[in-house]
Amino acid sequence: MNSPAGGPFHRLRHTTADYRARIALFSRDVWMVLLYGMGMGLTFGVVMFIFNFYVLSLGPAFDEGFLGTLQSAASFATIAMALPAAWIAQRYSPKWVMVSGGLIGAVAYLGIVLFPTREALVAFRMLAGASMSLGMVAGAPFLMANTSPVERQWAFSFQAGLSTVASFFGNLLAGILPGRMGALIGAGPTDTLAYQATLAAMIILSALSIVPLLFIRSAGRPAATATALETPWAQLRRYRRLFAMVLLPSLIIGLGAGLMQPFMNVYFRNVYLKPDAAIGVVFALGGLAMAVGQFAGPPLADRYGKIRTVMLTQALSIPFLVTLGLGAWLVPAGIVEPGAFFAFAGIAYIFRLALMNLSNPVYQTFVLERVPEQAQALSVSLTNLVFQVGWFVMPQISGQLQVRHGPSGFAYVFAGVTVLYLIAIMVEKLFFGDEAKADETAVGVGESAVRLS
Repeated sequence: MNSPAGGPFHRLRHTTADYRARIALFSRDVWMVLLYGMGMGLTFGVVMFIFNFYVLSLGPAFDEGFLGTLQSAASFATIAMALPAAWIAQRYSPKWVMVSGGLIGAVAYLGIVLFPTREALVAFRMLAGASMSLGMVAGAPFLMANTSPVERQWAFSFQAGLSTVASFFGNLLAGILPGRMGALIGAGPTDTLAYQATLAAMIILSALSIVPLLFIRSAGRPAATATALETPWAQLRRYRRLFAMVLLPSLIIGLGAGLMQPFMNVYFRNVYLKPDAAIGVVFALGGLAMAVGQFAGPPLADRYGKIRTVMLTQALSIPFLVTLGLGAWLVPAGIVEPGAFFAFAGIAYIFRLALMNLSNPVYQTFVLERVPEQAQALSVSLTNLVFQVGWFVMPQISGQLQVRHGPSGFAYVFAGVTVLYLIAIMVEKLFFGDEAKADETAVGVGESAVRLS
């Protein structure tokens, strides 16, 4: 029996066909950027999972408080590079800006492996943060320039989704590789040498990931117009009101993310006493859920409107944040067993990731479509800047809460994140509520037309 028009199977077939049609519009250069993103996603899926464990394995002087310092150092460098990176992206080929960012990042993590002292780790994490600024500020304007409005949202979400799928496999590898690499060199799976060998292998992979960028044909400088040659500082003055509106929600979300996200592997280890392999499975499933959410973003944005989709998915993530915070209160207090609540916490983590990361590429496209073309590099750089403010300030607070209160400190962490996310949703409602209402009206009219047809 055929499903009725408008039924779930009909909608699924329509969405699948729409996806194929939009993807077919991607140019060769766009695919090269997508391949680069996949390689870097696989690399950082491993690196960012084991990095905290590597640092903690170095000795008593390398505790959770120092992890917060490292994250703050990387974020400080990213913030400091924001305007210079925008200036560089305006004047040089985005292809070579992305290549340079990738190579600098590989050098930074090589230094982290070879020089495991407190001072060197801070310096090389700052270098890694600077490299991230270069890659991000060139990538998004490149996609904007090489896509049409028809497939643009799909390209942004597809880039995020493919990178996340690659991170899924990276998280799986991260739970296995330290043990395998340690066995090859005669070290235990949680020894410093095992983590160093794993990081070294990923550095090689990150360098190889840059190769697709070398085949990009559109290597010319973007938008060679007089306005495009304005300095980022002049553009910031010109569009200050627009930037303030679109960046404030990102700043608030970044404060919440910086309080929580750098320590999620530590959360699962310290609260639920789980080994690296079990945590790796949770992270891998979370990465897979993120990819599903990101791939679902374009059809949802087409159906409900971009800003309405963003606000709805952010609101739906709140109950899962509360669940994570409950685990950090109930388990250390001895009210429930770690193993009993671990499954609930893992599911909450997975759904929260899917919902919040569904909204990220949708909001990025929403912002870039409202910013003049000549200021898009600055917009990406400033978005990165305000998000990194949270990752600069909040890891220090989170690390100290954990040092002072132990595993129970995460209860305070998730309470703070919940409040910040609620504030961000209210700000988006204040600034963009009229657009959300317009989207809702358009959806209602469209559904009525479908029923009448």
